[in-house]
Amino acid sequence: MSVKRTKFREIFRSIGLLVLIFFVFFIIVQVFKKVPTEGDWKDTLKVLSTAEFKGNLVTVRNVRNFQYDENENPTVEDYYDKTYDLDKLSKVWYITEPFNPGSPFAHTFLSFEFSDGSFLSITIEGRLTKSQQYSMWSGTIRTFPLMYIAADERDAVYVRANIQKAEVYLYPLRANPKDGRLLLVDMLNRMNELSVHPDWYNSIFANCTSSIASHVNKIWPGILPWFDWQVLFTNYADSLALEKGLLDTDLPLDQARQKFYISDISKKIGYVDNYSVLIRQPAREVTPSIDGASF
Repeated sequence: MSVKRTKFREIFRSIGLLVLIFFVFFIIVQVFKKVPTEGDWKDTLKVLSTAEFKGNLVTVRNVRNFQYDENENPTVEDYYDKTYDLDKLSKVWYITEPFNPGSPFAHTFLSFEFSDGSFLSITIEGRLTKSQQYSMWSGTIRTFPLMYIAADERDAVYVRANIQKAEVYLYPLRANPKDGRLLLVDMLNRMNELSVHPDWYNSIFANCTSSIASHVNKIWPGILPWFDWQVLFTNYADSLALEKGLLDTDLPLDQARQKFYISDISKKIGYVDNYSVLIRQPAREVTPSIDGASF
């Protein structure tokens, strides 16, 4: 028996050593793995957005405004450049889209509203090739480049509510125009930085929600914890935002979700020029102006 035990121990030690060697090799490969800048990217992720600042004006290049068929295939691939007056930024909106009913995960992004009727969405995603499929695991091992996409709401919101038939919630943030401007500028600067010095997407530390949290903490230092389960399980991030006073409502979470649910009205109005205004009508009926709100 002692001989057999000795053999088993030697086998287990050998296996353990091989696992350790593989793990060390894997870590080394990950550390030195370069972020790809070229690839057969998915159609919606081919073009990088950038921003050019000139005083109070910022020109955002390649604002995506695709249209899609019922299978989410692009039927119109359109981009435009638009100049926004930062002095006219009036409101910031937080958008969340659960992956599936009851899922602990969601995609979250921000939209910025201007008093001249302009709207700009910034959505943070992994840049996938046509052969790749997103998964939480693959997103933790340096598989996808990090990408900040400037998009028209008729693309970023409409495709989720009307094409994907997802549940979409559009919350107003409790941010005055000055803070909203700082938040937008910080995100646009990060967008520009990634166009020159690409970085990795990470399902935990550099996903859509944790990236937004990082920007928010730059504007309101310490308002969000550096790591929280509600940031990891992104479908609960609206609960954290409400708890920290970031959402401009005094309603409890269940009622807030009912009030700021926009999928039904999005389906009702369809793809129209004043889409962004119409999807906000229910919220505006009882939501006061927050121009003076601040932290």
